[in-house]
Amino acid sequence: MLLESERLIIRTANVSDAPFYFELFNDPDWIENISDKGLKTVEETEAYLKDVLPKNEKLNGLGFFTVVLKETNEPIGTSTALQRDKLKYIDVGYAFLPANRRKGYATEATKLIIKYVQNTFKQEKVYAFTIPENNASQNLLKKLGFIYIGKQVIFDGEEDCVYEFKF
Repeated sequence: MLLESERLIIRTANVSDAPFYFELFNDPDWIENISDKGLKTVEETEAYLKDVLPKNEKLNGLGFFTVVLKETNEPIGTSTALQRDKLKYIDVGYAFLPANRRKGYATEATKLIIKYVQNTFKQEKVYAFTIPENNASQNLLKKLGFIYIGKQVIFDGEEDCVYEFKF
């Protein structure tokens, strides 16, 4: 999968992205707002990617993707489009390293992912989730036109804020 905007490329994640994902997965904001994967070395992250990436390939175009800055060809974040067992519609997500936040990259990347889901999977809407305390992410979703529809247990028994974007 390859998507492009003026400043970004969104591509399939690779095992060679392990140093980037190690940094992202160990970012305190990732751990607080998404999950602690418990990966303590680049080698553990590489092994994790070797396990996960083949599973992504079987998702027919869904999965998690690396967001790369066109100007430098450097990974700066991740975008996701996933079909959860509990949900009728695909959910989208994003995370960026601290140095690449507040520059509009998450907005730009998520717009590309939404359009990709709309064009490829022909669904009438997409979902996005945040923990209740993640105001920055909730504000981004609202800016993109997502509507808050309530709380639901999606992951780990905790309620998440559920947002939907109708096409």
